[in-house]
Amino acid sequence: MRFPARYLVELAAVVTIVFVYSYLQLSYALTVDDYISDEVWYVSSARNYLNKVFGIYPRVSGDNLRVTLELSAIGRSEYVRTASKLGELIEELGGRVIKSSEYYGSGDNPLYAICADIPEHALNLLLSDSHVKSFGVGYCYPNSGNILNYMNLEHPPLGKYFIALSILTCGDTPICWRLPSIVSGAGILVAQYLLLRGILGGYWGVVVSVLTPVITLLDRTFRSMTLVAMLDAPLAFLTFLACLFSLYGSIYRSSAFLSLAFSTKFNGVFTIPALYSSYSKRVSPALTILLLVYTPLAIFVVLSIPLLVYRGGFLQWWSEAVEGSFRWHLTTKIEPGRGPPTAPPWEWLAGINSFILRYKYEEGVGFVTDLVASGNPILYIATAVLSIYVIPHLKRLPDRGRLWVYTWLTWLMYVFLWFAGNRSQYSFYMIQITPLIYCTLGVLAYYISEIDNAKEISKAWLEILRNLVRYLRGEARIRIKIEVETSKDL
Repeated sequence: MRFPARYLVELAAVVTIVFVYSYLQLSYALTVDDYISDEVWYVSSARNYLNKVFGIYPRVSGDNLRVTLELSAIGRSEYVRTASKLGELIEELGGRVIKSSEYYGSGDNPLYAICADIPEHALNLLLSDSHVKSFGVGYCYPNSGNILNYMNLEHPPLGKYFIALSILTCGDTPICWRLPSIVSGAGILVAQYLLLRGILGGYWGVVVSVLTPVITLLDRTFRSMTLVAMLDAPLAFLTFLACLFSLYGSIYRSSAFLSLAFSTKFNGVFTIPALYSSYSKRVSPALTILLLVYTPLAIFVVLSIPLLVYRGGFLQWWSEAVEGSFRWHLTTKIEPGRGPPTAPPWEWLAGINSFILRYKYEEGVGFVTDLVASGNPILYIATAVLSIYVIPHLKRLPDRGRLWVYTWLTWLMYVFLWFAGNRSQYSFYMIQITPLIYCTLGVLAYYISEIDNAKEISKAWLEILRNLVRYLRGEARIRIKIEVETSKDL
């Protein structure tokens, strides 16, 4: 079977984009052999899933186990003495101390611990020491109190499962933690091309379909968030797939990916209002509710069964992972000015108060911003302006305005959350919307590039303004008419 040359050129272009993206991400990820920003929470909880829920001890390297031992100590001085004695015992057993009091035991909420590589047979002996309070096996845990027991129940489990699986198959090292996010980013770039290629025709449709992943690749929020081992990159990928299949009319697949997005981070439900219109046009309202509400809930509960058992039953798990989570999401966790810069959703578009994930030290300069979720404010605002401009012709867009709806209704859910009480939102949340906003920009640019379409939109706005003036003068009335279609009319 022979393919036309133009298809081979398109395929080569998409492969090149994914290759460049993967090279850049992997090259950077290999240079940072430690936790980046909130990786401390998600990687640690994923490792705790393996250790405590599944009874699996991940390997870092070689035949030895790397273990973080939390010590029973009151105050820094007692901890230093205890860590020194335990370090001597570890060396006598043929082990090697990796991190001790020079790393642990300082700060507002310290972890009094020691991290070491030990022979596997020495683990039980060390655990029997009266000074050892708890332990975790794998890459050295970060310096944060109670981190060895932290399960991150305020978020669903699937994102941590991805990280845990990567640790299990690749190793408990930073590059392996980050693979799920990097793979998610590559998947988004391919999915963007497939989505736009399916709805845009002609030469310029091909150009837009290939150019959109390139623009996304250059976005700083996209690059930063699809590198770090957090939940947001898989969430963005699964959200995009839910929208892609909905646009293609495959609502059952769309529901499946929506459910997986919800099981990765509760923000996955933010696409439900946008998806409702697409679903309700194809199936009954009852089935729409089943696919958009009950299916995600059911898959979330099924995926949470290991944690449910670990926490001692359904009611205890529900109280912590569901009720507690919703209380957590609807409140301001950190007061403005006391932590990273918070930003309401409208500031994400303008690149204001961007979240900095990592600083790096440059000789003669000091610490400078390295990874930051600042997006591309010029293109974000351009998309917002064009989205307002095209409203009179929304239904005439090549996708009948569905990408527009997916993008802005999802963004508006964050606005609603802000006014509902969660004022500790961060600019990196934009990653869920970033792939959609660039696809929306591509569709808008494709449509408005036709001069006749731009003229018709401008005429429509002039007519709207004329009618508004007539209304303000009392020369016209606004009448809203509601019609109910029965099954006979459908």
